[in-house]
Amino acid sequence: MSQNLLNISLSVDKEELRELIKKVIEGEWRLYLPQFQRDFEWDEEDIRYFFDSIIRNLPVGSIILWKPSRNIEEDPFAVPLIDLDIAEQTGESYYLLDGQQRLTSLLLLYNNWSIYRMKTKISRSIISYVPTQNKLILGKKGGVNLSELFRGYLDGRFDKVVANYPAYKNTLEKITRRIIEYKIPIYTIKTLSEDDNVVTEMADAFVRINKAGVRIGTVELMLSFLAGVVSGDFSKQIRNIHRELENRDLDLNTLIRFILSNFGVKQTVFSNVKRFRSNVEKIKFSGEILERSKKAIKFTMDFLHEELGLSTCKIIPSKVSIIPIAKYFYQQQIFTSDNLSENERKDIINWFMIVNMKGYYSSSTNSKLEKDLKIIADSSGAFPYTNLLDNIGERYKIRKADIEKGDSVNVLKKQGLQYLFLLYILLIKERAEDLDGSLLITKKYSDLHRHHIFPKEIFSETDIAPDDPDEKEVYISSLGNITFISGTLHEEIPKNLPDAEPINYLPRYPALQKHFIPPEKELWRLENFERFKQARIELIYNVARKHFREIIE
Repeated sequence: MSQNLLNISLSVDKEELRELIKKVIEGEWRLYLPQFQRDFEWDEEDIRYFFDSIIRNLPVGSIILWKPSRNIEEDPFAVPLIDLDIAEQTGESYYLLDGQQRLTSLLLLYNNWSIYRMKTKISRSIISYVPTQNKLILGKKGGVNLSELFRGYLDGRFDKVVANYPAYKNTLEKITRRIIEYKIPIYTIKTLSEDDNVVTEMADAFVRINKAGVRIGTVELMLSFLAGVVSGDFSKQIRNIHRELENRDLDLNTLIRFILSNFGVKQTVFSNVKRFRSNVEKIKFSGEILERSKKAIKFTMDFLHEELGLSTCKIIPSKVSIIPIAKYFYQQQIFTSDNLSENERKDIINWFMIVNMKGYYSSSTNSKLEKDLKIIADSSGAFPYTNLLDNIGERYKIRKADIEKGDSVNVLKKQGLQYLFLLYILLIKERAEDLDGSLLITKKYSDLHRHHIFPKEIFSETDIAPDDPDEKEVYISSLGNITFISGTLHEEIPKNLPDAEPINYLPRYPALQKHFIPPEKELWRLENFERFKQARIELIYNVARKHFREIIE
């Protein structure tokens, strides 16, 4: 089915997953990620839930492709979805506008949980199907690697893969075929030209067809047109700066916004296609401005690591909150900690915590950001903390009730990221340890597992959790039940009753007890789960007040 809009054409088809993967792996589709779709963020639990939904024949969203009239390969900001060992690819090129998390998960399934993107390895732990319990689990214990089932069926080796499970062969084949034959909608948007009306129409089309994935608007799409507007040398230099910061997971959109602001582009032009194009086309390349921008953004990353232990931007709820700090360092030419007073450090961090915990930039982003950048531009000395607080409003302080709301959201999802952000920072500040006694701050964030203190699996063995799946996820994955430990050590912790009840396993891990675990051992029992969460959130609040007394009341 296809539909023509004024400047774009839109078609939709359904593809079986085996055909979808085949088109990607064999190069029939050459898929590229635009800068706003760069990171693969799903962890093993997200992937397990995705395949569980497929097996149950539940909707999992769609794939949205965009074929612009210009050559995608000339875009220095686009990266291939997967590195392919194909000498010559002759297929059609598309941007993958939405569905990266789903499609990357499928490629991981096909490639035994490991792929390469721009020579960087993306891997996740094994997910297995346990035929005796009819469920998917993380790890291999008692199950069959789902990737081996999937690949074995496609390659004609299925009998060998299931040889150790003769009684369950039919069940395993049924489960595998449900994944292979599952059909997913593929929307293809083709732009007939790249004039100023296209962006608005595409954003409107995207919002209408995208129900399960991310929301994008004119800002992201305009940035995708950036490569066709600025000079090749300018865009190349931006890309080089981003490469130097890739280990910090800095969002390319954030970097571009910051750099363009230093060339005089106002954030408010991002809401108007013609003004955006006009402003960007007028930019005169300056190596000096780019070099100063690089120093400022790199020091911003170092500063956040020094002060809060943030080695990655992934856990920062509002990525654009980095920009005003970097802008201040840029303007004042502050590139080392020696040039910051203790009061300035405290003011910058307090402001950063407020805007991220309050979700300040979640609405009217462009106008709020421009207003803040103007205050910084007009300042001539210390960080303008008081004036920036005036922009936020009178009720800028973080209340106890704000932190307690973490018990009513799934902190593992985007809407709960501010609570995970706070928890991680407090663990780092309290010098919390991993199970092996090493400090959490010494571990890469990407290697840490978001651990359920009361393991998720035990709630399937009791009727204590709500029946509604969404309510159950919130109940189990709210702030009071989550902490961070390394993924490898996480596997040591029991997952089933009675061993998985904290009263039985916590005594063996004294390091974990320092993760704001209530000392009253009767709360470590499943029957007292609600009280445990409440007591732990109280402890988290008290520690937050200890470290951020000026902004937490």
